[in-house]
Amino acid sequence: AHSFVLKTCAPMLASLFGSDGDEIATASISDVRPAIFRHLLHYVYGGDVAEGELKAHAQDIINAADKYSIVNLKLEAEAAYVKETKITMDNAIDNLLYADAQNLALLKEVIIDFLAENSAASQNLDFTDVPVYLSHERCVRCLW
Repeated sequence: AHSFVLKTCAPMLASLFGSDGDEIATASISDVRPAIFRHLLHYVYGGDVAEGELKAHAQDIINAADKYSIVNLKLEAEAAYVKETKITMDNAIDNLLYADAQNLALLKEVIIDFLAENSAASQNLDFTDVPVYLSHERCVRCLW
C-alpha cells in the first residue's frame, strides 16, 4: 500500500526505495529538514499543510516538493509564497531567478507584472544573470 501511495503521489520519493518487492526498504534523506519532510509525508498520505506552515516554510516546501515530485503541494506552497512575499526592486531579480529555476509560473508572472508596472524603476536593475528569454518576456509586458 505504501509503495502505491508513493508511486502515485511522490514518484521521485518512491524511486528511492527501488524494486516493487515485498522486502523492507529504507532510504536516507539528508537534504530536507525533518519538519519539512514530515509535511511532505503528511500531505502525500492525504493530509493538509496548515496555511501558517506553508507561509513560514514556503521555499523549503517548494524545494522539497519539487525534488520529490509532489506537484500539488509545490503549487500550494508557491501560492503561499506569492501571498506572503512582497516583491520589491531589491528582491525582484533574486525571486525571478528562483521562480525560473524552480519552474514557478505564478511567482514568475507576479514578478514580471511587477517589473512591467514599475518599468522606469526596473531599468536600474542588473539583469546580467537573468536568462534572455525572461528579459524578453519582461520587455514584451512593458509594451502592453
